[in-house]
Formats: sequence, C-alpha cells, structure tokens
Amino acid sequence: MVAQAQQAMDFVGKFMTVCKGDSMVKCITVSPKMMEQIVESHQGDDERSEAFEQAISKLKSARIVTAPAEYYERAELLIRKYASRFKAEQDFQTDEVRGTFYTRQDKKGRTAELIMLREDSVRKQMTIVCLTGDIDKEFLCFLYNNKSLKD
Repeated sequence: MVAQAQQAMDFVGKFMTVCKGDSMVKCITVSPKMMEQIVESHQGDDERSEAFEQAISKLKSARIVTAPAEYYERAELLIRKYASRFKAEQDFQTDEVRGTFYTRQDKKGRTAELIMLREDSVRKQMTIVCLTGDIDKEFLCFLYNNKSLKD
C-alpha cells in the first residue's frame, strides 16, 4: 500500500517529502474549483486571453513551490533520481532565469504531469510548477511559447 501511494505521488509531493519541516520551502495547491474561477475571471476578447482560457480549462490542478535559489539543485537531483518517470522536454535560459520543463506519461502514453523547474538568479528564488490534467500537445506548445513563464 505504501509503494502504491509513493508511486501515485506527483513530483511536488516527492520534493515536499524531501524538504519536510523546512520552513524555507512553501507550497500552494490550486484546486479544480479555483481553476474554474481563474478561467471565468480572465474571459476576454483578445486571442491571448482565449488561448489562456483554453489552456487553464484543461488543467485539473496546479501545485507551486517556492524556495531560495539553492534548492534548485536539490530539485534537479530529485527529478534525475526518477529519470525513468520524468522526461526533460525543453530548457530555457536568459541572463536572469534558467529552467526546464519535464513531463511524466501515464500508462497509456498520455502526458499526466508537467513540471517546470525555474531559478531566478536576480530574485534568488527557485520555483516548481506542477500541472495535472488534460496536457496535450497544444497545451504544451502554449506553455513552451508563453514568454511570461520564462521572463
């Protein structure tokens, strides 16, 4: 039973277990109901707003972890530990920000989880964003091309 629970745990769950009791690491979860409210509050006419709404409506949940920048290496080591489960999809880097998008496939080969590891050297902060839901190729392209995630 414990093995099943660990297998079902998303990346943020694994990371928070490693950092248990560490007050420097903060995690919030955005529920499906909150996702609905985000979509409703961002309804508009422009193309970007419509793409945003479509992308958000496909999500089941989002978990966001913030910590000091030195935790970035710890998160990378943990995700590499589970390399058979998480696949690096796309790296991004500017003078101030670096990171990688990772995906995890379910047994049917569909993307079940999308993880973004991000380090901001100016703010000296690490962020993990973990999304679950209907993560199809269109959704991935929207996120990979969204400059606001990278800047």
